[in-house]
Amino acid sequence: MVKFQVKANPSGQYYFPKEVRAELGNKLALICNAKTALVFSEDTPLNVVLQSVQIIVKDLQQRLQMQKEEHFSNEQH
Repeated sequence: MVKFQVKANPSGQYYFPKEVRAELGNKLALICNAKTALVFSEDTPLNVVLQSVQIIVKDLQQRLQMQKEEHFSNEQH
């Protein structure tokens, strides 16, 4: 899984990398809360979005575990 960084320009507009635009298309849906946003192609069925979110959650859990192990390793040295 690839992690992208998206920045806003001075006007507050966000520009997604070309690879993301090619994958998601021109019309996006966003579901936001206070700290995160879920972005997906507007025509994606919600069951597919949910399956994708579950995969992303597993990836985040793995990244968190690796981060903890790295932190623990650094403390040992």
